[in-house]
Amino acid sequence: METQLIKPIVKIGNSAGVVLPKSWQGNKARIELIEESIEDITQKTLQILTKNNLLPITLGIYLIGSHARDEQTNESDIDILVITTNKNHRIIEGRYELTLISIESLEKQVKENAIPILPWIIEAKPILNNNLLGKYKKTKPTYKNLKWHIETTKSAMNMNKAAMELDQDLEQINTGDSTAYSLILRLRGIYIINCLIKNKLWKTQELIQLVKKISGSVIAYERYLYIKNDKGKSKDILPLSQAERLMKYIKKENLKQEKWLKEKRD
Repeated sequence: METQLIKPIVKIGNSAGVVLPKSWQGNKARIELIEESIEDITQKTLQILTKNNLLPITLGIYLIGSHARDEQTNESDIDILVITTNKNHRIIEGRYELTLISIESLEKQVKENAIPILPWIIEAKPILNNNLLGKYKKTKPTYKNLKWHIETTKSAMNMNKAAMELDQDLEQINTGDSTAYSLILRLRGIYIINCLIKNKLWKTQELIQLVKKISGSVIAYERYLYIKNDKGKSKDILPLSQAERLMKYIKKENLKQEKWLKEKRD
């Protein structure tokens, strides 16, 4: 007998309920809400801010991430961007991750370090104060606001190259999860910047398909999620040959983006 099911919540009279198999009759079931409505998300967010005495300095609240792009799964975190008068902070409570950023910091980052704040602003769905982000949504990618990302991507690839060369010296055929995580994080940045340049919204499935197209599998992305979601100890699973193909692509695209942005500036 199946012991776990995902079922829709349906209207039953004046209440709501879940229809279960007849074979379950007489047993006990635990009902857990795994997909929350925007009303539930709003209420929970306000509760978290109130509990931490942050509501008085809150200027705007926005749903970002997979839920904002309608790409969420049952395991997705609920990412919230909170614009404040003067506080930068991060709060993690269960599935909720609230990123608090002051309006001054937001303006500075949009001008000088647009990743990840600009993608967050563009994909944001308002919970409180729809108008606040309006002018920032019009921000275009420039060499000035992406220079930091471009330079740190170069540094990250140098570190990955050194780690992979060590793996080769030790006659390993695979590389570690830290390398896989770094490669996908940087590839994701490259992909999002290309979307910004083309004025299109980024999609997780497109990123996954890009990983598969470059490396020949989705192992790197799976290891990225493993580390991102803190599933356990780091392992050496990603084949070096796939890691090398990803690194080569990232370096090429990073240089291409740098050249395009410099020419656009000039």
